Amino acid sequence: MEQSVPIGIISGIVSTVTFGSTYVPVRWFEAGDGLYFQWLMAIGQFMVGMVVLASSGWPPIYPVAMLGGVFFTLGNALTVYIMDGLGMAIGSLMWNTVTCVCGWAVSRFGLFGTPKMIPHDNIMNVIGVLIVCVGGCFFATIKHHPMKVRPAPWQFDIILEDEKVEALQTNSSKLGKRLLCLFLTVVVGAFYGNVLTPINYLITKSGETGMPADVAPYFFSHCIGAVLTATIIFMFYSIYRKNRPFINPEITLPSLTSGIIYGIAMCTFFMANQHLGQGKWDVIQLITGIIVTIIGIALTSVSKVNFQ
Repeated sequence: MEQSVPIGIISGIVSTVTFGSTYVPVRWFEAGDGLYFQWLMAIGQFMVGMVVLASSGWPPIYPVAMLGGVFFTLGNALTVYIMDGLGMAIGSLMWNTVTCVCGWAVSRFGLFGTPKMIPHDNIMNVIGVLIVCVGGCFFATIKHHPMKVRPAPWQFDIILEDEKVEALQTNSSKLGKRLLCLFLTVVVGAFYGNVLTPINYLITKSGETGMPADVAPYFFSHCIGAVLTATIIFMFYSIYRKNRPFINPEITLPSLTSGIIYGIAMCTFFMANQHLGQGKWDVIQLITGIIVTIIGIALTSVSKVNFQ
């Protein structure tokens, strides 16, 4: 498909803004373990996929493209736990750092059947990646100050008890959770860093297979992979919880909204990478991290409001 730099730039701007604000709707509410949230978020993304499907002429389902949705959901299922342990801004900066490095490595070395994209200045390119890694190490040392959220309706009577339990937590238990969250950011970043890989592989092989060279026909397949994986995760989670999953009804609409925002972000992200090249992956992810940080600082200030 013919590339258009203006379309790529506009798509990149929309993508960074929407990526950066994806989790804002749910930060006001108690999300529990986050698995109900990730299920509804996948459904919201699926709704965007339906619109893209209709506008693309109802293309068939591509199983390989579904893998991108699987990678997204596996990472997304861990994000609420990470944000609870590290904060929205720090958690997002950490996994975006890993995502940036993974995306760079896939495009730079042509991993998983994707074409190599050699930069014009290889030395500066490597230096830039090293700076990103050093920045990630600094992010890991920032202390997390939890923001207030609106508790689930049935939790208002046990808020004080929860605060007592939290006060009894030892420094070692808090450190253990923080270290676990830092490790999980690497896992999430690795999954997110390969979200685009299956579709890039199909586009690369389009000349041989006759498949579309445009990203739009594959987006619905990506969404199907996401919603199926999210449903399976929630099903096993419900079994583990003995049919008593943590469901806060007040987070339903915000979760769907986050999914719609993320669906728009992912669709425009695919377009930006198609028109600008996957080598611009790191730029989009870094700007996204900056936007999330600004929003996180603003939300932390506003969250001093007492919800009780």
